[in-house]
Amino acid sequence: MDHPADQFNLIGYSYGSLLAAQTANYYSKRGHSIDHLVLIGSPIDGDFLYKLRAYRSIKKVIVIDLTEHGDPIHAGMSQSDLLAAVPQLGKDMGAGKGEGHFYYAHVVPDSNKRWARLAEKLHAEGLR
Repeated sequence: MDHPADQFNLIGYSYGSLLAAQTANYYSKRGHSIDHLVLIGSPIDGDFLYKLRAYRSIKKVIVIDLTEHGDPIHAGMSQSDLLAAVPQLGKDMGAGKGEGHFYYAHVVPDSNKRWARLAEKLHAEGLR
């Protein structure tokens, strides 16, 4: 027997956040309710982010920018700012140290602590 999920949550990191946002947009336009849309290190356009937050069927949009960790990407940034961030992204990716935009992506000695803190933060926001 199928049971409906308690929550319908969409979570995306980096480019995956754009996919999660498009998926939320698609389902909300078709009358489905999304409990949480979580965008981590998202290069989402400010207008699209505003639109997603305006949908009643998307109950909560959570943006987690990684700027405090040196990420040049943040939600609401312009296309030109995104292009200007590419050299820094290349440096951070190549370093493999889990810095900047890749704070959660690269496995480093304290990754388990980072991921646990992220899980705690999302739990505090109501994700189950």
